[in-house]
Parts: sequence; structure tokens; C-alpha cells
Amino acid sequence: MTSINELIDAIIQVLLEEKAYDIPTVCTRYGLENGNESEAFQSRRVYVQRRLKGKDQLFLLDLAKRIIDDYGSKANSLSKFVLLLNPTELYTITEITRRNIMDELLARNNITGKYNLVDFLNRVWDLDSMPSTDSRFKTASGDIWQHMINNSDWDEVYLYEKYLELMIAPDEVFIKFLEQVVHPLVRQQKEQDEYIEFINKHLVYDGYKFVLTDNISGFPVYHIDKMLDGVQGNVKNLIFAAVGQKPEIVISDLINNDIRIVKHEENCLVYDHNISNTGLYWADLVMWWAKMNGAAEPNIEMEKQLYVRLLQTLASPPEKLLFMNYFKCFKKLFDKNFPALIPQVYLHYDPYTLRQRAGKPYLSRQRMDFLLLFSNKQRIVLEVDGKQHYSDDDVSSPKKYAEMMQADRELKLCGYEVYRFGGYELMDEEAGAKIVKEFFEGLFKKHGIKPS
Repeated sequence: MTSINELIDAIIQVLLEEKAYDIPTVCTRYGLENGNESEAFQSRRVYVQRRLKGKDQLFLLDLAKRIIDDYGSKANSLSKFVLLLNPTELYTITEITRRNIMDELLARNNITGKYNLVDFLNRVWDLDSMPSTDSRFKTASGDIWQHMINNSDWDEVYLYEKYLELMIAPDEVFIKFLEQVVHPLVRQQKEQDEYIEFINKHLVYDGYKFVLTDNISGFPVYHIDKMLDGVQGNVKNLIFAAVGQKPEIVISDLINNDIRIVKHEENCLVYDHNISNTGLYWADLVMWWAKMNGAAEPNIEMEKQLYVRLLQTLASPPEKLLFMNYFKCFKKLFDKNFPALIPQVYLHYDPYTLRQRAGKPYLSRQRMDFLLLFSNKQRIVLEVDGKQHYSDDDVSSPKKYAEMMQADRELKLCGYEVYRFGGYELMDEEAGAKIVKEFFEGLFKKHGIKPS
């Protein structure tokens, strides 16, 4: 097992890259005790070692991560030690994600696209500044040419994972590598789209994705960006499609946050299957509905029943127009990747009625008109505003409007995206259908949601 002393030695080895006269400044920058140049000139190693002895593991791990960020590939040996001591926190793009992406790239057998190997690698690494491991050559370019092209005694796994150490490289290097894999100079647009799609499926688990940022002569250029953090935690209780009297809910297991509906259960639906990190699809909902109704497999009839059941929960024509046109425009196009549009979802739950609360609600918005789960974290709320949202009967109510805006702010601060439709803009069937179609096209594009 890697010891603290070995970690200290690995840190020292990186800092020995510095000149003796710079060592005191470098140590001070990392929060270590100050010294003088004469001590550093006597022995750089001893100078650093004295300042690391007695530090606890947490301090050393934090210091190591900062050094790895600053020194990049020069700190690869230190990276290995940190991975052994603390494998989950060194990189944002985890080893599991890197492994899954590399397995798919290697299986496709075309990482370099239109480029030859050495020219492609030079787009990521400066091979001529990297020392050779073969005495016959001066730089890494010679190594790679000899063992990958001239003799072919290395395979791609060895090249990328052992020689270039891509699996333990800093996030910035791994990201740069992926960005070059999908660059328009490297591969054509159709293949570019395919690569971006499968890489995004893995990156999303670590909160990253490819986004369109530029173009070269009309050809799209993509970069990897950190996604919005979204909503923290996982979906646990999805209670939706509420009609009639409010269901009465009790917590049957407080520790596990398990609930049970004890009255008016027939007035709502409770999705009790696990929701994957990639979100909730219509196909998942249909599968659950079929099982709940005793069918071994879902079928068209079951799907129609669920659609009708959800449609029945929508009270206003604008809500129905949005729901029906969503299915009409996108169901066939997305097929199995069609995100479920879930109506009348409980966000908060107050066991008492407004009357029992003497007209003073504790929770301003108990239900959302619609919810989309693009992932466990990326949750989209859609609200269709009728006059009840901002007036009492036909009298404008600034108080109601303010409460609605406050509820929106709270949702957004929790990581939800909130979009509002005015009921009036969805009253006309033809104009409303166009609005719905254009909105969802924009929403899907923003989140990188693509048809099957």
C-alpha cells in the first residue's frame, strides 16, 4: 500500500523541476513554511522535505491535487500515488467514464480520423518536447513512429494508456483529446455527430457535455463544457397525474423516505421504478403502466390507455394543446428516446387543505403543470398560466403574481429550469401548435437531446 512517505517523495519529485532560487517562492505559494535561498541551494530535496514532514494526509492530498493541476503531465507519477490513496476525488472526469469512452473509441478503430497518427497526436501533445524512452530517438515522436508505424509492436491501448498515460492525465488533457477526436478537420460531420452522441452519453455522468461553440468555413466546432449543476439528489417520489381530491400520504419509512398513499390513491399515479441517470423516457412510463395493470409486456393499447389517463388530468384547453402537440410533433421522431412529459406532478405536499389552514398556505406551489426529467439532475418545469395564477376572479392580484414569482425563484435556485406559457398564447390551435413545436425544438437543442 502507498504510504505517506511515498506521497511526500512523489510531491518532492515534481517540485524538483524548479530551480533552487525559485523553491522558497513555490513552497510559500502552496502554503508551506517560508525559508531562504541558501537553504534551498544546499539541497532542494531537503528543503521541501522539511516543510512536508509532519503534515497530515488530508493536507498532503490537497497539496498534491493542486500540484497536479499546475504541473500537468510532469506530475503523472504523483497522480498515480494520489489515485491509490484517494481514487474518487482526483479528477472530475472519473476513471470509469474515461474507461467507457476509450473502450468505445478503440472499438471503432478510427480515433485519428483523416489524420495520420503522429500528426493527430501532435494536436493534443507536443511530442517533440517529450523525451524518448528509446535510446535510438530523442523525442516521443520517434518512439511512436518506431513502435506504432515502423514496427507496429505497440497497440493503441498501450500507446494511449501506458505511454501517453491518458487515463491519469489531467482533465484538461483528456478533454483536449476528445475535442480533437471530433474536430471537423479530423472527421466528417455525420461521423462527428455519431462520436459526439456516444461520448456525451458517458460524460453526462460527470457533469460534462459537448456544446457547439464555433464553426470553421461553415463546419461546426464543439468544445466540452461543464453542465449546469442541476438539482442535487435523486428522484425518490414521483407522484403525478392528480385528479379529484388530494391524496392522503404518510411516510411509511422515514429513514428511507418511503411513502404510502392511504386515501384517494385512485386520484393520482405513483411511479415507483428506479429512474436512471439519463432521465425518464415515455417507454419507461409505458413499461411501468403495463406492469401495474398486470400485462407482461407493454402494447399499443396499454400506451393509449396511459396517454388518455394523463390527458384527463389536464383541466384547461391550453394545457391539453401543449400535451397533445408535444406527442404529435415528437413521439414518432424520438421513438424510444422520447422524454416523458409528466403532468400534474407534486413538488411539495401539505397534508392539510387550504380551508384547514384558515386560508394561509404554508407551501405556495404544491404541483407543477408539467415536468421533464432529462436526467436525475436536469429537471424542466413547464407552467401554463391561466388567470388564476395572477388574479382573483377577474381582479388583478399583485399578491398572487408575487407568490408565483417567488416560487419560480426558489425552484431555479434549487437547480430546476422553469418555463412559463401564457394560457392566451395557446388558445388558438394553429398558432399554439407552432409555439409548442418551436419551444421543444429549442429546448432539445439546448440540452443536446437528439432523436433515436
